[in-house]
Amino acid sequence: MYYQRLDVRRAILDFANTGGSRGVRECAFYNQKTKSLQRYLDANQRTPICFEEPTDIDRVLAAGASAFYASYWRYYLDDFNNPIGIDLVWTIRAESSGLKFAKEATSWVLQALEAAGVSEPWVKYSGGLGFDLVIPLETVPFEAWAGDVGVLQEMQEGLTSYIVSYLVDHQADVLVDGVVSPVKLKRGKETCLLSELRVKRGLLLAPMSLNPETGLVSVTINPKRLDGFTVWHASPEDARGVVWAPPSRESYELLRQIRPWLPEAMAAETSVF
Repeated sequence: MYYQRLDVRRAILDFANTGGSRGVRECAFYNQKTKSLQRYLDANQRTPICFEEPTDIDRVLAAGASAFYASYWRYYLDDFNNPIGIDLVWTIRAESSGLKFAKEATSWVLQALEAAGVSEPWVKYSGGLGFDLVIPLETVPFEAWAGDVGVLQEMQEGLTSYIVSYLVDHQADVLVDGVVSPVKLKRGKETCLLSELRVKRGLLLAPMSLNPETGLVSVTINPKRLDGFTVWHASPEDARGVVWAPPSRESYELLRQIRPWLPEAMAAETSVF
């Protein structure tokens, strides 16, 4: 069975557990029996789901799990009403085109992020018609946001503006429709949607989980090898993802590059970096 693979379990557990330094993640699973997303193992007791040990995976598999999710929000213990941080997450999804254009668009966004000082964000295939990009909270210098989640959201807006400007300057054959999320990227009849994920208690399909709609693996990808990715790499039999390692250091270069795109007050605060 796919979820008995040690590398798959490790990928799910590593993402679900942040080590506690910047909070914990809320977890959930897609219940194949009820065809619904389930945030609590026991609906009556409303006990939060956590994926800390392999036995936690076994427990929800026995309950009917076919896909695993973890929040891109961070919380203190199980207080899910008061987030203490957030990863910066974007999705690139094909609307009126196939995966090929979504892959191209993702490559452009990666180039923009590299120019902004983020050389290797986390990248994974969605298991459908797109990709997910994650700048983990640990990348952002704590001094720049000092525990204020609103500042992180403003920073993500600034990065989206930076990406839009980069694409306008470097992709002449692409029409960029919009300056704030969601942004449409158009080339002829091909269209992709670039969107920020910021919904409170929002969940992201865990790396190496199966997509409940397609059955393909939401496989993690080396950003430098995205061009060679095909859906064959996402089959449960063949999927082999890269390790999503925590960043080795915070990115002060990111703040320097996007400062012109930040709200005036925040840009002033980050001018010391």
